[in-house]
Amino acid sequence: MKKRTRIIACLTAGVLILAVSATAAFGSANGYSSYKNAVMDLALKEENFSAKGTVEVKLDGKAFTTMDVNYAQDGVNRSTCTSTTEDGETYIHWDTTLNGVDTWFSSESDVYWQAQVDRDSLLGYDKNDEMQSRLINFLSIAADTVAGDLKNNFVQVGSQDGKDLYQVSISGSQVPSLVNAGLSLFAYEAAGGDNYDCGEIIWDNYWAAEIAYYEKTTGETLSQELKTGLMEGYDEAFYQAHMAEINKLDEASDKMYDYYNEILEQKGNVGVVYVKDDGSYDYYPTWMDYLATQKGQGVDNMEYYIAKELTLEQVDCTVSLDKDGRLTDNQITATFQATDAKGGRHTLEVTGNVTVSDYGTTQVQPLDVGDRTKSA
Repeated sequence: MKKRTRIIACLTAGVLILAVSATAAFGSANGYSSYKNAVMDLALKEENFSAKGTVEVKLDGKAFTTMDVNYAQDGVNRSTCTSTTEDGETYIHWDTTLNGVDTWFSSESDVYWQAQVDRDSLLGYDKNDEMQSRLINFLSIAADTVAGDLKNNFVQVGSQDGKDLYQVSISGSQVPSLVNAGLSLFAYEAAGGDNYDCGEIIWDNYWAAEIAYYEKTTGETLSQELKTGLMEGYDEAFYQAHMAEINKLDEASDKMYDYYNEILEQKGNVGVVYVKDDGSYDYYPTWMDYLATQKGQGVDNMEYYIAKELTLEQVDCTVSLDKDGRLTDNQITATFQATDAKGGRHTLEVTGNVTVSDYGTTQVQPLDVGDRTKSA
């Protein structure tokens, strides 16, 4: 899930930088600066607003990932609900921070978690952090630099309900080389850079593999109740009831890791040892060999498809700002040409829609955890 988020973030970030830059082609006193300031203020400064967003990713015309996000912020309080649908399966994550306490859980979990937190802006930007400040300044300058190539692409299509609406369309050779260079760098990093052959152990399901290893090495069969609880998530009551068995598994965990690590060492610490639920494994000489054999086209495999190159072929962007210069709507569709690890060509399309509302009137509600119990 973390790799999925990183790759989509890289792609979306590149498109957003281009869109912000493209708006500069509006050229009036209120065009470029208004949109850029609206985006930066929303991400870094706004303290009260609600937002809804959807990102859909298609590979060669097949939609394989959709992310829907609902976000609300009121000062240091905020709530997020993220729904990800991939290969027909939907994963939902809820996260709410209220009065300094962060509460979160996922759709497949029977428990919820809590922790004390200290957050500021939408992106967690700390204005007193010198590194973060310099990064924001760099991105702003990058947008200003790209803007110079896009003077004739932006069209103001009118005003409605107190909103100014703008559109931009860029294709082919109009895409600035700086943007494609940046996207190529993002893709290269997301795909692992030069580290394709670094040794790694990957588990299809860690708990399943650990249970299989324990039963095979000890000859003891664990209860089905314990197995189900470990797979689906457990609470404090479950832990107390099965403490002895769980402790035995924990003791076996290091031995299991040593067992598979020794297999990887015998291969020269390169490639991937992929451990299945039953404890058996497959070995792939390189990271790309491993990715190429995985079923489906989930975004967890996206690094395979963009490993060699990623270029932006077409971007269409529609932007709405309210009378106070605040972002209210932003729709972006970007089409990329990608080259996979084996030289194959692919078309990647990313569509994003964001609606921002309730500036100054948003209230964050406590997170309803249902019948879930608090994690120990």
